[in-house]
Parts: sequence; structure tokens; C-alpha cells
Amino acid sequence: MQKIALKILVVEDSDALREATVAFLQSHGHYVRSVASAEEVNDVEGSFVPDLYIIDLILPAEDGVSLTRRLRATHPSVGIVITTALSRIGDKVLGYRSGADLYLTKPLDPEELIASLESLAARLHSTPSMSDALTLQVSNMRLCGPGGEVPLSAGEATVLSALARAPGRSLERWQLAEVIGGEGQNLPSAATLEMRITRLRKKLTAAGAPPPGIKAIHKVGYTLCAPLLLT
Repeated sequence: MQKIALKILVVEDSDALREATVAFLQSHGHYVRSVASAEEVNDVEGSFVPDLYIIDLILPAEDGVSLTRRLRATHPSVGIVITTALSRIGDKVLGYRSGADLYLTKPLDPEELIASLESLAARLHSTPSMSDALTLQVSNMRLCGPGGEVPLSAGEATVLSALARAPGRSLERWQLAEVIGGEGQNLPSAATLEMRITRLRKKLTAAGAPPPGIKAIHKVGYTLCAPLLLT
């Protein structure tokens, strides 16, 4: 089987295990980054869009099952491998039903991990894209869909990416304001934020998304309601 280099994000709260996993995967030619919690997944640089996630089940705050569910909802074709010491059949069933491709129990056998990733890589690189789905091409800031390709500004691409990655695909106003940039009194006003969201709605519609694309949550924030894949 031909080896395919993957972009992999490791989500593991054990510093020693996380660093060892990253080093091992890099030694096999993969491009790897890592975070210690589910919340940090949203902080990964926007241009690094993982092909595959390796997720510890027991994480601080948001757990691996919850993270798997929201990643699967946002990235239907991404690879997800759960790694955990929990080996009960009920835990495995929950992991698979949450959207995991593989459920591997710790301690991991390095050869089993590599063989699993090679098998997943073949599937990931042979899965055709959905012709009717909207896709945000993060690196070149283009929104593609049934209506065509629509160029985005760097700020627009960042906002869409943040909404797509967020739990429930929703962000409060202050969170979006921080995504756009600024702090304290320099944060954009509610009116400025709404103006930017309005422009994004128009671009989502132009690319083929059913309106409104982004729904306002009264006095709270915004929810991305258009189907959107990140590449």
C-alpha cells in the first residue's frame, strides 16, 4: 500500500504521551500538530486543516466523545481515531456512534496505529467530494458551492472557519468580536459585527447556500446553519 502523508492533529492531555505520539507520527512522514484539550482545537492555525484527528477520550472540560460529534458534523469526511484506556464494549459503541472511524485502546501498539492510519489514509484520499456541499478553502480564502466560487477576505474566512469549528457551530458576539480582532475598547461594535455577518450571508447565498446561511441568536450571537466543509 502506498504511504500517504497526512495532516494529523493529536488531542491528548498527557504531555508525555502527546509529545511521544507526535514524534512517532512525524518519523513516519506525517505533518503533525497537537493540543492538550478540545477547546484548543479551535486555536489551531486556520491554514492547517487536519485530514485526521487522534483524540483521547478522557479530556478536561469537553470530552473526546463531544469533540468527535462536533468534528464529524463539521467535517463529514475527516478521519477520527479515538484512543483511550476505556475498553468496555459500551464505551466502544458510544465512540463509534459519535462518529469515530477507529477506537483504539491504550497502551497503543505503534505498528497497529500506523497500519490503522494507512488504511484510513487510503479511504480519505479516495472519497469524492460532495458536489452539492459548500466548501471553504481555507488556504486560498475561497467559498465553493453549487452557485460557484466566491472570494473571501481574510477576516471573512476566519469568521466562517471559527463558526464551523465551534461547538454547535455557534459563537457569542464577544467571541466573534475577538475572532475578528481587537481587544477591550477596540473590539468591533454590535453594528459593525452585524454588517460583516450580512456580507458573509450574501456570499454564502452566492455560493449556493440556502438563506439565511448564518442565523442571529437574539442578544447572544450567531449560528452557522449552512452546510460547510473545511479543506
